[in-house]
Amino acid sequence: MKPLPAVILAAGRGRRLGRLSDNQPKPMTEVNGVSIFDNLLGSLIAQGLERIILVTGYLDQILVNAANPYRDRCEIITVYNEIYATTNNIYSLWLASQYLTEGFYLFEADIFFENAVMESLVNADHDDVMLIGKYNAHMDGTVVDLDARDRVLSMYLKQHQGDGFDYSDKYKTVNFYRIGKEFAAGFFLEKMKEHIVQGDLNSYYELIIKEALDRGHPIYGLKTGPHRWWEIDTLDDLTYCESLFG
Repeated sequence: MKPLPAVILAAGRGRRLGRLSDNQPKPMTEVNGVSIFDNLLGSLIAQGLERIILVTGYLDQILVNAANPYRDRCEIITVYNEIYATTNNIYSLWLASQYLTEGFYLFEADIFFENAVMESLVNADHDDVMLIGKYNAHMDGTVVDLDARDRVLSMYLKQHQGDGFDYSDKYKTVNFYRIGKEFAAGFFLEKMKEHIVQGDLNSYYELIIKEALDRGHPIYGLKTGPHRWWEIDTLDDLTYCESLFG
């Protein structure tokens, strides 16, 4: 069976990285000499993925050039979000929607990880999977909880995590997903279209996943276990990540 395509969301500026994003896109940030972007593309190709849809925006030509050395090993389609500065990731993903009807992998381009993390996702047992790691105090962002079979029960975006929120049984989303054909064509893409038609360009695609979960659609949490990964949003994140992979 032909592997699913992978879409990489890499349009944003990454302002919280300060001076590091003044002259380059966030995915070009280096961890111990290796860029987030090279780490991601190299891992995708190592796992046999054959088509990558790269959604760019801020300083897009730098990412296009960085992708060129990989084009002899994988088809790379570049999609440009010309209004990246005023939209969010739901719009960037929508721009790639024509390539996603048969199912897809979804990656945000600010995660540094070891290859075993990608290998576990590609070899997961279920069609609809999100990678997750046990929550710790250094983390920030969307979290989920699981049932005994690792099916995701609920998804909590940042705005749902008020004072006194209990993180003790929660897992942080890695922002790496596998979306199967049935879920993609039967719900995800149609629901995303509704948001776009209504002019809701500043939402997150996670809202669609949350709505599917709330309706009872089975999505499974795939634990990263001992395998290392880190989301890099700030200079503190970068420092922590370099130590983690040092």
